Amino acid sequence: MDLRVGAALSLAFVSATAAAAPVAHAATLEGPEAYAAYAALYARLMQGQTATQLQDVLPGLPQRLRIAAEVSRKCWTDSNLLDANAKADILPPGVMKGLGIPRRVTAGVAHAPAGMMHTYGYLFSQLQTPYGLKGRRWIEARIDERLGLPAGTFGPEPPAGEFTSNLTAVLYRLIGVSGAPSAAARLEPTATPLGRLEDDVTWETPEGRKVSASVRTHLFDMRSVPGAAEDGAPLLIYEVFRGGRHLLVTAFPAAGGTADFIRSAKPADDAAFKPLYNLYVDPRWRVVARHSSGFLPGRP
Repeated sequence: MDLRVGAALSLAFVSATAAAAPVAHAATLEGPEAYAAYAALYARLMQGQTATQLQDVLPGLPQRLRIAAEVSRKCWTDSNLLDANAKADILPPGVMKGLGIPRRVTAGVAHAPAGMMHTYGYLFSQLQTPYGLKGRRWIEARIDERLGLPAGTFGPEPPAGEFTSNLTAVLYRLIGVSGAPSAAARLEPTATPLGRLEDDVTWETPEGRKVSASVRTHLFDMRSVPGAAEDGAPLLIYEVFRGGRHLLVTAFPAAGGTADFIRSAKPADDAAFKPLYNLYVDPRWRVVARHSSGFLPGRP
């Protein structure tokens, strides 16, 4: 299937915008000092400013966010806004509005496009979790470098392409999905598949309709980058395969026993599926069946 998106918002625009960006901005948005920069931008959004007004720090941000919105709509699921550990929303409504990230509420559960939330949303989030700020994933874990890609590829001012597009293209490449968003740079990630877990789930809606999907958790070994947060932890990619489409949920270094939890999964047939990693599922749906493959070593 053709997964190239956002042709009108082309890579040419992104590259031109990046080239025009003042060099002085780059240092403030890389490394641990970036936290203060994003906290300041967050405060401006809380005061009612929008992405357009943040261009003094992030030139081209509104256009990049529009690209991210289109890629997220086509290639990602929705994500719960509530962080289960911190017991609070990852971003407040005002900040989401300023960034143009759609916020919806279904049966009392707030959710948003996962692609936008897990990239730009995480960078701007100021929610303190037991694992630190959400932006740590992109600021200190250096996933792009651990995949053999240029530093900053997964960031708001990448050397080429656009943040969400680049991430989508790389994750698709790793899990074996052809095609890439049109605003993505040409990227060749390097990683070794460790295996995957598949949960084939069937839900029943309040109207009695059956909905089925395969929820897949992939693990990939990445190279070591000294100084990177969670260096040595494998990359976890969480996706939903439904109706012939691969819809991404999230990706992060699986540290702190997370990878061992996935590897220890055994085959099962029950109705005990529980969404993980902020995957949004309509809370009115009821799980009626699950077949789990157990962890399948070596599968991408």
